[in-house]
Amino acid sequence: MSSKIFALLLFSAHIQVAAAASMEEWHKADLTWQLPADEITELLAGDTSFLALKRAAFTAKVKGTMLFIPDWSQHASSPKNLNLLRKEFNDYGWDTLAIAVPDAPLQDDEQALENYKDQLQQRIEVAMQSAMAENNTVIIVAQGSSAALISQLYADKKLQEPQSLILLEAYLPAAEQQRSLPLAIAKQQVPTLDLIQQQGNQQVAAQWQLRKQLARQQQKLLYRQREISGLSAQAETQQQVFKEIYGWLSYQGY
Repeated sequence: MSSKIFALLLFSAHIQVAAAASMEEWHKADLTWQLPADEITELLAGDTSFLALKRAAFTAKVKGTMLFIPDWSQHASSPKNLNLLRKEFNDYGWDTLAIAVPDAPLQDDEQALENYKDQLQQRIEVAMQSAMAENNTVIIVAQGSSAALISQLYADKKLQEPQSLILLEAYLPAAEQQRSLPLAIAKQQVPTLDLIQQQGNQQVAAQWQLRKQLARQQQKLLYRQREISGLSAQAETQQQVFKEIYGWLSYQGY
C-alpha cells in the first residue's frame, strides 16, 4: 500500500470518528481538560448522564442557586456571558450550577423540536432537584433557543417554576416557531428579565415591542426588558449584562 493511500485511509478514519462524536461530547472533553476537577460533576436524566459545572458562593450567607442553561449551540461555560456570570455571582452570595444541553436537533420540523424540548425538560428537572437539595431559592438564566423553549415549558405548566427567570436573547430559529414565543413569555407568570443584545438576533428585535404588549395584556406582574449595547464578546458588554441581572435580583429583594 502506498504512503498516499495509507494517509488517505487514516484521514478518512479520523473524519468518521469525529462525526460519531456529538458536539456535547466534544464540549465535555474540552471542559474536563480546561476546568478544575472540583467544578465538574455529572447529573443523570433517565439513562443519560450530562455534565454540570458547580461553584459555591464565597459568602457566609448563601442567597440561593443560579442555574445557567446555555443555548443549544453553546456549552456550560460559554464565553457568551455564561462563564463570567457563573463565576461573578459567587462573590454576591450565590451558588452557581451550569448544565450541558443536548445537541441541537438535526431537522427543523416540529417533531424534532418537541423531542429536543422533552430532553431539555428532563435535564432541567434534574438540575432543579439538585439545586433545591441545597437552597430553596433558584434563579434560572437561560440563553438563546434554550431560553425560548423554557418559556414555553413554563407557559404549559410543565416545569416547576423558579423564583426568577432571566432570558438572554430568547429566540427560535424557524419563523413559525418564533411567532408563538412572545405569547409564551407573556403567559408564564415567573418574574422575568428579558435581555436583548443591541447588535444581536434580528428575530428578537422584530418581536421586542410585541413581547411587552402581550405581557401587559396577560397581566404578567413582573416583566422587565433591557437592551444591552456593545458586542457580546466584549468584557464591558458582559459586565453590563451582569449589572442588569444583579439590579433585577436586588429589585426582587435578593
